[in-house]
Amino acid sequence: MAGLLALAAACNAGAPTPGPATTDASTSKAEPSTGEPIDTTGPTTGEPLPPVTACAEATSLAASPRTIGEAVAFINELPQPLTLDCFLERLERPLAIAATRSVISLQPAVGESSPRLFLFMGELVMSVAVDGHGFDLLEFGELVGPTRSIKAEIAFPLAAPIAPDAPFSRIFDGVDGTGCGVCHGGEAPAPAYPQAFVSDALRFPDFEAVKFTDLRGEYERCDPAAQPERCARLTALFGHGAVEPAAFPETMPTIYDYE
Repeated sequence: MAGLLALAAACNAGAPTPGPATTDASTSKAEPSTGEPIDTTGPTTGEPLPPVTACAEATSLAASPRTIGEAVAFINELPQPLTLDCFLERLERPLAIAATRSVISLQPAVGESSPRLFLFMGELVMSVAVDGHGFDLLEFGELVGPTRSIKAEIAFPLAAPIAPDAPFSRIFDGVDGTGCGVCHGGEAPAPAYPQAFVSDALRFPDFEAVKFTDLRGEYERCDPAAQPERCARLTALFGHGAVEPAAFPETMPTIYDYE
């Protein structure tokens, strides 16, 4: 147990963080974009949703990126300056989400009311925080096998488009791996992207899961006057079309399997 607590502290502290993500312009385009507006009615009531406010300007762009490269391309298509909430609200629906109260992460949950959230899009799994440390980070895990994934990270807000290698250079530890290797074992270079690394893909155990109904309840009763940023994050996820529960494969290991 002492070893696991030490590991949790290391994961929360992270490796020394490199400078902010580069703002060099990228020429990649968002292939998944349809140019059509997403559903503008609530998933359960059919009533009109409130106006989109997270994006710097109105946009009908929507996408469902399946790789880190596609996510970067879509990010570069969205209005700048770009917030994480704008990116989240422009993801195509239905949006598949799982939530955990685990604190063993660079995005630790702040109790069950503000869990860490995982968004599932094919082989791409993205994670965001509802509150607390890591709130402005978008974490990526692109699966390259049943239990292996390429890791990356983008820090928001963005003032300009980012270079294709920005999500990987940000987490590079300056030697021979990434800060993600503290928690994810078996790290090795990944040929799919420059300066990228692949490591163990981990799921959170069932006892750390937050029920989907409880998560949605946090959105429905959130008070923007009291918690504006937290409510804006929940609205970016739940206020722009259908959202459904998801889960990691049971065959994927957890961090407790390293004991």
